[in-house]
Amino acid sequence: MRFTPLSRAIGLAALIGMLSACASTNDNLQRATATEVGNTRTSDVAVTNVNRKATSVSWTAKAPAGCYECDADDMVRKVHCVKVDCPK
Repeated sequence: MRFTPLSRAIGLAALIGMLSACASTNDNLQRATATEVGNTRTSDVAVTNVNRKATSVSWTAKAPAGCYECDADDMVRKVHCVKVDCPK
């Protein structure tokens, strides 16, 4: 069976999508937020509004110390969280 460049690209995109979805599970996002915020247990972090893209993921988190908007690379390695006002 011969693979065309298009079928290879589709296969590669599907593989990347599966790998990024595995890395950015809610548990991993909770853990990443707790680590970035500091002095917070993973179980105390609630993650919402998860937006997964090909090379990045962003989410909103609520922790005891406040609310945060976070983003990271697709493997949840380079995490950055900014404290924001909690919605009322």
